[in-house]
Parts: sequence; structure tokens; C-alpha cells
Amino acid sequence: MSVDYNNFSNTFSNSRINMKWEEIDYFIKYLKDNIKDKKIDILDVWCGNWRLLDHLNKQDIWEFYYLWIDSSSWLIDEAKKIHTDNEFKVLNMFNLEQLKWETFNYLFFIASFHHLESIEDRLKVLIQAKKLLKPNWAIFMTNWALESNLNLEKYKDSVIKNSTNQYQSKDFKIKIGRFDRFYHSFSIEELDYLFKEAWLEIIENKLFLNQRNIISIVR
Repeated sequence: MSVDYNNFSNTFSNSRINMKWEEIDYFIKYLKDNIKDKKIDILDVWCGNWRLLDHLNKQDIWEFYYLWIDSSSWLIDEAKKIHTDNEFKVLNMFNLEQLKWETFNYLFFIASFHHLESIEDRLKVLIQAKKLLKPNWAIFMTNWALESNLNLEKYKDSVIKNSTNQYQSKDFKIKIGRFDRFYHSFSIEELDYLFKEAWLEIIENKLFLNQRNIISIVR
């Protein structure tokens, strides 16, 4: 991830303001159906623009501590202006070991994990993320399904040539403003492999109903 995401943080954030995130609503329903505690600790890894926090703030059933980390200092500074009661930290996804182990009930990777460029990096981040979880708690994840029936035609010209891996996943470069951004379009098989290699139990791992993303819940 050598690209500097500060180059297009403003453009990217503005493009997400009015997007509907049915996947986040689905995760929150899962929390409502399964959480017994009234106080929870949440880590949001590279969410892009605090949209998860906006959804959480609409709920009135939990007291929660929320930490959002991102490599973009611009996005973090903007978040601090809007959400003064929450904690935000500039931190690369590869450096999760800088956070305290067994601190969080839930970790969220909303449209962030698919920016990792190798199987080794993906596994490293998952293993670090697992160490941050309190016992028996969960990770929620969305990854862009760029080869679903919904997305395939639109993004077929953005596929990186010869990038198909052994799990039939492919890499894409998609332009945001003046800059290209890397995306890895996961197959279900690759995600299954990664979760099992990290010794994570798979609760759900499937293409979401709207075919925009693969959603995963693991613990």
C-alpha cells in the first residue's frame, strides 16, 4: 500500500456521503440480535469516512467506546471536527500491534481489507486483528465484489492483467479523481482460506443480497 491516500481523501469522502450502506445495517441488526452487554468497545479499521459511527450513533441501546484508525491524516482531522466525543488515530493497518491486545468486542473492516495487496499482508493483518479481540468476540468485514453480476460489466476494464491468484481472485486499479486506487476482488474461497489460516471461526461469508459486497462475520 505505497499510495498516499491523503491525495484523494477529500474526493473519496465526499463520494460516500449519500451512499446507502445496507451492509452496515445488516451488521447492526446482527449486533442487536446477539449482544447482551450494554457497553461495547469497537475498533473501526480504515472505514473511509466515519459512516459506521453515524450508524452506531442512531442506536440507543448501547453505550460504546469507539476508536477509528486510518492512514489518512486528513480524514482523521475531519472526523475530529465532527465527532468530538470519539477517539481517532492515524495508524497504518499493518501496525495494529501498536494497540493493546484484547481491548475490543468488535472490529470492523468496512471497505478497507480489499486494499491489501498480497495474501501474506492479508493474513498478517487478520492475525494482528484477532489479538485485539476480547475472547469470543467478532470481526465484521465488507469487501467490494467487483466480479458480481452487479459490478462486472462496469469494472471489467479495470482488471490488472494476469492478477488472478490461485483462489480465482483478481486485482483492480480504479481511478478516483486523478489517482488510481488498488482493489482486490476476493473470491469466497480466498476469504475462507484466510479466516481458517488465522484460526477464525466463520459465522457468515457470502455475497450480500444487493451483490455490491461480500460480507463476512468471523470470531
